[in-house]
This record gives sequence, structure tokens and C-alpha cells, in this order.
Amino acid sequence: MKNSKVLYEPSSFEIFAKKVFNELLADESLTMTLAAEETLFTRLSNAKVRQITNLHQAFIDYNFIKGNKTLTFSLPFKVSEDDFLLAMKKIKESRLWIEHLPEDPYLVRPEFYGVTKDENLFDLPSNDEMLSFILDLASHVDLAGVFSSGEIIRATINSVGQFHWFKTRNFYLDYSIYNKKQKAVKSLYAGNEWDANALKANIKDSEFKLSLMDRESKKIERGSYRVFLAPSAVAELLGTLSWGGVSMGDHQRGNGSFKDLWEKKKKLSPKFSLAEDFSLGMSPRFNDRGEVAPSVLPLIENGELKNFLTSTRTANEYKVETNFATDWEGMRSPVISTGRLARDSILKELGTGLYLSDLHYLNWSDRETSRLTGMTRYACFWVENGEIVSPIQDLRFDESFYSLFGDALVDLTNYSEVIPNTGSYFQRDVGGSRVPGILLSDFKFTL
Repeated sequence: MKNSKVLYEPSSFEIFAKKVFNELLADESLTMTLAAEETLFTRLSNAKVRQITNLHQAFIDYNFIKGNKTLTFSLPFKVSEDDFLLAMKKIKESRLWIEHLPEDPYLVRPEFYGVTKDENLFDLPSNDEMLSFILDLASHVDLAGVFSSGEIIRATINSVGQFHWFKTRNFYLDYSIYNKKQKAVKSLYAGNEWDANALKANIKDSEFKLSLMDRESKKIERGSYRVFLAPSAVAELLGTLSWGGVSMGDHQRGNGSFKDLWEKKKKLSPKFSLAEDFSLGMSPRFNDRGEVAPSVLPLIENGELKNFLTSTRTANEYKVETNFATDWEGMRSPVISTGRLARDSILKELGTGLYLSDLHYLNWSDRETSRLTGMTRYACFWVENGEIVSPIQDLRFDESFYSLFGDALVDLTNYSEVIPNTGSYFQRDVGGSRVPGILLSDFKFTL
């Protein structure tokens, strides 16, 4: 992309947007949301670079409102005169198309939500330096995965004057290492501050777990077991909970998973607290409309429901108060409070049971009763008397959040891990979570 550096100046986006706004008619309004990035993508296999790409891209989503009707479209943003000509062509077409659309009874009109600029630009080594260090450190193991690093931008501006800008610089190494039996251990090292010693410890821990994978796998019979879920597994649970579990709209429509918690028929464990906390700096507080969410919003506090995520559209429809969530009303920056379980006491406190490093294929099995299903993955072990005995064959579980974060919750670790979103379909995701590990007295496996 030519002049790619211009892409990362808020003034470029603001000047372009105001030029478009000047062409709007009296009964029209417009919100423009920018997603941009400058990213290095590197695919690794056997600790060698197999594919490398430097990506520069930007897209603008346009939310065009005329009267009581709305229409959205998306266009690439190249910071050139062509951007304006293409935008005006689409707006002229939208004026014709929108006439055939029904009125929107819950329309959220653009408002002035202030002007903010938030940039989290920590100093990082060059991409070459970070990548060389990773390859040198992993030269003796079969490491496969993705290393990505760069800058991400989210911004939104509307025709009534609001303008918000968010920019962050971060990296992640999302990898697995394999033994000769092609068994694997998966791990993630990520953040916005580079720590060579932390990466060494991360890979060393993966190598230790992989050495345990050389042992014969144990078949575990279905039933209930005492279980420890590592932070990466807990983060997967939160991902599922974001699919309607904390959404006001879903609960109003009867699709929510915490109906009994909402109606105060049930409580979770007093040890469990969950909040949307933007102090992580991994996601902007503003949504696509430019509405700014609270810096910290408690969702569940000491086992009791405090808030659902509520978009303004949901608020308009059901006459409730908005907390400026996104329209999909999922968590963008969730944080689970820590407990008292020390890292070096995990196996001792687990005693006999299962140590689960990762879960995958999670989905609701019965949304109304908050039941979900999924499978164990990668480095999961059978533990006896506080010692790892063997890896296990994959298991399917079916469990309820009322048990996982309620009756079965023994303790949470006294440390947390920051786990960023590593999705990269169309563009790099923003956001992430900070979660501890959890010790459970009872976890049900069905297959």
C-alpha cells in the first residue's frame, strides 16, 4: 500500500471523514468506523520460517442513516482521493436503496460522545530481533505456529462531531511443539512488552509437559473427577459465555444462559467475580457507534449478578439502561478475580484427578440451563496423590456454569495470565482476557 504510514495518523482519517460529512443532506447522518493494521505474519514449522507477510490494510464501515432508516456498507481505505470518490458513489447509491427499506423502530442515532485518543505504544524490539530470538530458542524442538507483531487501530467518527481513536502495538507467539509420536503441547506467549526470560520460561514449561506426553496415554472412564483448569482453558470458557451468556438482549428474548441467576433463583460461588475491565489496554472502550463504556463494569460480583452487557439498541427495544456494550453484547476485555491457590500448590491441592491445560470445540449443550460441552486438548494429564502420572486420551465434557463457577469451585489461583484474542480472519482481532486457573471438586465427562 502506498503511503501506508499516513494510515496511522488520526488526522488523515478525520480530514477524510469531514470531507464526506460535508456532502450529507439535511436529513442524513453518518458514522464511520475504521479498522487498520500494519502487521507481520510469520508461519513457523519445525522452528523454521515457512511463510512471511508484511500486511498493511484498512477498512471503513459506514453506517448511513436517512430519516428513520439505516444502511451499512464497508470500503477499503487507502488514504487517497479515490477513497472520497468511492465513498460518495456508495452514499448516492445508498440514498436510492434505503428508500426500499423499512423504518427501524429501535434506531440508534449518532450523538456526540466526546473526543478521545488512546495509544498504547510500548517499545518492542524489531520484528527481526524478536523472530530471531524465537528461532534460536526453539532450534532444538519441533515448533509450529504463528508469530505476529505490529500496530492495530480502531477509530470511529460521526457527523455530529464525536471522534475516538485507539491504537496499540503488541505481539503474540501462538505455537505448539511436537514429539516423535506427533503428540503436542500448545502454548501462547503474547503481550505489549517483550521479556526474553519470560519467553524462555514459557518454552521450557512446554518442553517439560511434552516430555510427559511420551508416557503411555491413560483412558479415563466417563464420570465426575476433581479437575484443575489452567488459565488458557478458563479463557475458552469465557469465550463461550460471551455467546449470549452476559447479553441483556439475549436474556430479554429468552435465549440467555443465566436466567436463574438473573431471577435470583441461583447464585454462583462467592469466590467468583467477573468484570469487563478496559484497563487491560487491549481493546478500546468505545464501540462502533463511538459510545464509551465504563472503564470497569462488574458483571458478577462474589457470585451475584450485577450487570448484563447492554447495547443502546437493546436499551431502546426493552426500555432498560444502556452501558454502551457492542450490539453483539459480548465481553471485549473480561477479567476474573484471583483467589488464593499458589502455583506450586496446584498439584498438591488437586490430589487425584485431571490437570487440563486446554479445552476446545466448546458450545452450548443447553443454553437455558447454562450447560456447555467441549473436549480436552493437548497437554492434559492424570494426576495421582499430587503427581502427574500420564497424559490422557481426549475426553468430552458436559457441564454447567452453575457448577464450574458455583458449587464445584474450590479455589482460583493467586495469579492471572493475560490471554489476547489471536483471531486473524480478515483482520487482527483486538481484545483479550485476564484469567486465573481454577480448581474444581467435580467436573463431568460424558465420553
